Amino acid sequence: MLHVLNGDATHRVFEQTHLTGDVLVWRDILVEGPAASPDARAPWLAAHLGIDAEEYVRGRREEAAALAATARHDEVVLWFEHDLFCAVNLWFLLDRFSARGRTPPRLSLVCPSHVDGFRGLGTLDAGSLRSLFERRAPVTSAMLALGRAAFRAYASPDPQALETLLARGGAALPFLAAAVRCHLGRFPSVASGVDEVEAETLSALEGGPVDFSRLFATVGAREPVRPHGMGDLQFAARLRELSRGPHPLVTLDADERAPRAWTLSLTPLGRDVVAGRADWLAHHPLDRWLGGVHLHSPRPSWRWDGSARRLVLG
Repeated sequence: MLHVLNGDATHRVFEQTHLTGDVLVWRDILVEGPAASPDARAPWLAAHLGIDAEEYVRGRREEAAALAATARHDEVVLWFEHDLFCAVNLWFLLDRFSARGRTPPRLSLVCPSHVDGFRGLGTLDAGSLRSLFERRAPVTSAMLALGRAAFRAYASPDPQALETLLARGGAALPFLAAAVRCHLGRFPSVASGVDEVEAETLSALEGGPVDFSRLFATVGAREPVRPHGMGDLQFAARLRELSRGPHPLVTLDADERAPRAWTLSLTPLGRDVVAGRADWLAHHPLDRWLGGVHLHSPRPSWRWDGSARRLVLG
């Protein structure tokens, strides 16, 4: 048996369960950067998230080797959550198993519902993980097919591929719709030019300067942001972008490389964006990957219309 865990926090608890089988900790961060090969992704992740490019590629090769050897296991258990970070990784894995046409004798999924108080597999105790394992669900052919379709749509240069997928229905993966909606909210708003995470960040700074740790906790707990499953590394990268260029929305009062030392404040333009008086993309050149979509100036940019709940090209 092989357990594919969604991160190191889950692994630390899993080690106390005494469940049998090999373990693969899935550490990729597919929700960030271009949906491409590890060699193509590494330079972007190094530049934007500060990840060591060589170490990143080496880790993905180790994961690929472990996946290639899954045929020798009688069962592979995928441990993932409903947030966007986990969802994209899960879609990728389902796509790989489906594309190979050689799934293990048994493929199972542990994916707990986001009931009140649930804050991730890594926050549970060993007994809870054992109970979840006992209630694991088989991955059906419909789930494999939908997972493959979801990752292909996520990796497409046409962002409307995901909207089309949702219109066809996603009952095989009940959390698909929420994850796709979360991803679409990462496109710049038609009104302000910032995405939903950035908008919540700016709103949290309206009352005055806030240190990084408190800001991360505050923004991460808000409903539009919590389903992202965003880590502090990702959040710090967003803040760096908001603070850069001749027209920043926030200021950092410490070394850009040391997020834990930051205290952040709104700039006048940041206040105008929050108030709906300014569009950040009128001042700031965009260069961002969202799956297979590269948003960059001066090309027309896909934007999210929250009122109409759809993407528009403008």
